[in-house]
Order: sequence, then structure tokens, then C-alpha cells
Amino acid sequence: MTLLLSDKECSEGSLTPLTQALESEDLKMGSQKNNNNSQDPIACEEGPGVCSMALTIFSLFLITVTLPMSLFFVVKVVQEYERAVIFRLGRLLTGGARGPGVFFVIPCVDVYEKIDMRSQTFEIPPQEILTKDSVTVFVNAIMYYKVAN
Repeated sequence: MTLLLSDKECSEGSLTPLTQALESEDLKMGSQKNNNNSQDPIACEEGPGVCSMALTIFSLFLITVTLPMSLFFVVKVVQEYERAVIFRLGRLLTGGARGPGVFFVIPCVDVYEKIDMRSQTFEIPPQEILTKDSVTVFVNAIMYYKVAN
């Protein structure tokens, strides 16, 4: 986008010609903008590419060819207190976290991470602190954290 303004329009302290020019450019480009008001900010706007689809179809073909043995690599189970986040070729699958229960993973295409949803504790080692009036105080703590959503 190139905007050319004359010297008269570029007078000191006057920005209205510039803002009007920018607004007119926005109106011209408004039809080209992607006004996707999606509720899911994490999902990608574009779908999987041709290579991604080809790799997925090839992996599914290999699964069906080696079906009895491939079930050991395809079927995964997460416990009641866990969730599985699945990445297909490095991108988060739609639907978010899976579990608890049984889910399927395509080998060589999908990677999954188990997330523990239970409350965890982390012990902070004791610290020795010197106050303003030169008194030493020992402080220790325990931190509780829990993964939500």
C-alpha cells in the first residue's frame, strides 16, 4: 500500500489527510479481509495440506495392512485423572484434550502428551532471611498447583 500526499496535505500538525487516506484504503481492502469470527482462537484457519493428508492416508494404510500387530501401537488408554493432548504433525487436533478412556493414535503422524489433572505439590527448600532489625528467620513453603482445562 503506497500513499502519496502533497506538501500541502503534509503540513505540520495536520494528520487528518493521512488518516482519511488510510481509512479509504481500509474500505477498499475491506472486502479482502477475513472476517472469521470463530469461537475457537486456538484452531488454525487453514486445514491440513496435501502432504499432511498424504502422510495420514499412508499411515492409515500401513495400520490396516499390519492390523493385528498395529493395535498395540494405535490404541492408547488414559486414566480418570489424566488427559491426552494429541498433536498431528506438530499441530493441535481439533477437539482439544482426549480422555479419560480409550483413544486412537496414528503412529508416525500423531504425538500425544499425557497431562496429569491431579493437584501436585512442590516443596520449596527452606530459605534463611535477615530482617531489618538483624534477626534471622527461616522460611519454608509448599506450593500446590493444578492444571485446569
